[in-house]
Amino acid sequence: MNKNLNNILKVCFVALISSTMLFLTNCNSTKTDEICENFVYIEDDVFKINDEIFFPLMLNYKVDVRKIGNDVVISPAKYYENDKIFESNTKEEINQQFSNHVELMKELGFNTIRICLDVVGKDDEGVYFGSSDGAIYLKEYQDQINNGIADMLDVVKSHDMKVMLLLKPPFDKEVEDFCISVFKRFADNPTIFAYDLMNEPLYFDLEPNRTKQDAVNIVKHWKKLLSQYSPNHLFTIGFSEPIEIFEWDPSILPVDFVQIHTYHPLRIPNEIWWYSKYVGKPWIIGETALPSDNDSISYDLQARFVKEVYQYIIDCGGIGFGWWEFQDHINPGLNFEANYPGLLNHDGITTTKSGKEIVGTLKPAAFEFAKLHQLKPQKSTRPVNYFNMLGYENYVIKGKIISDKKPVEGAVIRGWNQYWKVGMNTYSDENGNFTLYSNDSCVHFEISAPGLEKVKFDSRNLNLKYKRVDGKEHDFSDLENVMLEYHKISFYPFMKNDTVLFEFNGDLFNKAKFEADMGTIELRK
Repeated sequence: MNKNLNNILKVCFVALISSTMLFLTNCNSTKTDEICENFVYIEDDVFKINDEIFFPLMLNYKVDVRKIGNDVVISPAKYYENDKIFESNTKEEINQQFSNHVELMKELGFNTIRICLDVVGKDDEGVYFGSSDGAIYLKEYQDQINNGIADMLDVVKSHDMKVMLLLKPPFDKEVEDFCISVFKRFADNPTIFAYDLMNEPLYFDLEPNRTKQDAVNIVKHWKKLLSQYSPNHLFTIGFSEPIEIFEWDPSILPVDFVQIHTYHPLRIPNEIWWYSKYVGKPWIIGETALPSDNDSISYDLQARFVKEVYQYIIDCGGIGFGWWEFQDHINPGLNFEANYPGLLNHDGITTTKSGKEIVGTLKPAAFEFAKLHQLKPQKSTRPVNYFNMLGYENYVIKGKIISDKKPVEGAVIRGWNQYWKVGMNTYSDENGNFTLYSNDSCVHFEISAPGLEKVKFDSRNLNLKYKRVDGKEHDFSDLENVMLEYHKISFYPFMKNDTVLFEFNGDLFNKAKFEADMGTIELRK
């Protein structure tokens, strides 16, 4: 055979073998093979396991990292069950307590747990997990921490469930090295459904005014690490409000799927609608809850919330639903929303089917998850408060967003009052037009859209001129609730009736006393 031809054939054969091995070792590139059995992958914009559709019903779960003798153990959070002490204090007791919790989750209909393992500190010696027994440094205790994670995964596997593992974002080398050690250790473990490497960049990215390109480069690097060390696991980021788009634009970040965190009932349908229409990626709700103490908010309303959120998720094409969180956190230093979102309170005892006892009583909402599969997708509709989701009624600014001389749909417009204390959002419609409602006059603005630049300016660049909508004398003295921030806005007054939580009265969202015109804003790619 001709020597050159022989060399060419050798090269082609090696390339064929290499591409075949890549196919066989990466479940997330296409359908599963035998080597990828039981891993979760994405196909046709849905999750699958072994060719069967998988819809994650996920419960968020907080943990503490503890030193027990020579071991590092991943423990249930201190405030689960008895919220003043650690109830379990040996490795065996801790794993059994965690197993009891997972058993209960499984009975309630959950198939996935989001383990929150991202709370670390840093001092002169390095990055560490805080512990009542002293700091557990990532460098020094890397193997022991991974052993603790392995024990935790074994417990979850024994109950036939999956894990989304939330880790500290690997911005620096020490954390990156730790993440790589986790990726490598568990690369062949299908109990892990996905890695979450950034929780709510809007609140926890410490770099001010990061550019979109910078965020893309960071996420590309994280994706490369996972592709190299753990190619069969999915990769996500937990996004909060749509204003994440100003820096961490989910439409252009190379994540496998988008995970949304949304809470306030007036905001939830709006944020689901926006993410579902303009991100262009598979998405799930990673965190949501209606906190309930059966006083300020009834347990029955919380139970209805579960059904209505799930229905709207599947109506809008979502492929997963995560609840925050396992049990209430009774801490006087926290607000209502942080203390009462759990499915367990701290009264009485709950017993699993096998007789395991857990401190706390299940709220009615806990029993709704096992029945959610009975609900079927319906035609989705844009929320009536989409352009004024919080019912502000003093000011409205109108304008239009374009790019390349064409209207931009789905742009996010954010305004703040003079001292940056109160902010408000809106979106552009199919014609690029928007209406930004507020109770205090907007002074500072940021605007962006999926895949487009961010612009930032203030009112002195616009010369906004307000006029009375009713034609009366120009007088600002009758304005109410000027400093009302969204956490203090109740959804109750906007409900049409007591039976449908997200059916709001549309007439309450198109009021304003003063209006101004911002004109046309152009965004570049």
